[in-house]
Amino acid sequence: MKYIIGVLSAITFFALAFSVCSPAGKNKTGHEYMPDMAHPVSIEANVYSAYSHNHWDNESVFTKAELAKPRTKVPGTIARGATGVYYTDASSLDITRGKNASNAIAAPINGEAPFYFANTEEERLRCENEMVANPFPITTAGLEKAKPLYNTNCGICHGEDGGGQGWLVAMPDSKYPAQPKNLIGEDMIAAGNGRYYFAMMYGKNVMGGYSDKLSFEERWQVLHYIRSLQAKKLKVDYNEKLNTLSNIEKPAMGEATGPARVKAAQ
Repeated sequence: MKYIIGVLSAITFFALAFSVCSPAGKNKTGHEYMPDMAHPVSIEANVYSAYSHNHWDNESVFTKAELAKPRTKVPGTIARGATGVYYTDASSLDITRGKNASNAIAAPINGEAPFYFANTEEERLRCENEMVANPFPITTAGLEKAKPLYNTNCGICHGEDGGGQGWLVAMPDSKYPAQPKNLIGEDMIAAGNGRYYFAMMYGKNVMGGYSDKLSFEERWQVLHYIRSLQAKKLKVDYNEKLNTLSNIEKPAMGEATGPARVKAAQ
């Protein structure tokens, strides 16, 4: 009994000593009962400040930026069950997605597609010249899927109508340092698809890249949605039945006709 009382007394003494020497405060945890009770060592996305307790020795010191940044795949590899290639019609997409009876295994088009352009001005111009056609046909489902993606990732700056007056610019007392591009202006209506896709991959000026936020298909569907905003501005058609904005993108049903984009650039 005396031994037990002695142990309890010792525990009580150390507990009081620790609480007196380092009490917890508003922004201070005080002494931790055991390591990492207050300082996690787990990887947290989009947390860039390094904690002083998230490593054990000098060899394992990594900043939160290093731990949180998107991981890149092994060069030349594609994720299992994923693909990202060019298609010409909706039926080919259905086969790939497993909607066709002859193909029981779907291969999600999730962004595992190579991009053979470096982040330089020369490569940007080459990308615009070489990446001409959108590999996905214009579909109602695609435009509906792309609308919230555009509003979340692009509309905050470029505006929900694409006019360059997003919330960051138009909100009261805004001091946003750079005017976002007017995506429904004549120069951007005339711009090739490669110009948009390159910007999505690498960013432009104060805009960061979206290669880790939008998948391969999502980037192209967002571009379709931008084209639909341009068509709305010009009062022409851009849907799964008819495209009178350009002769490049093909509707899922119908034909791509009309030189509207060329006229807009003149």
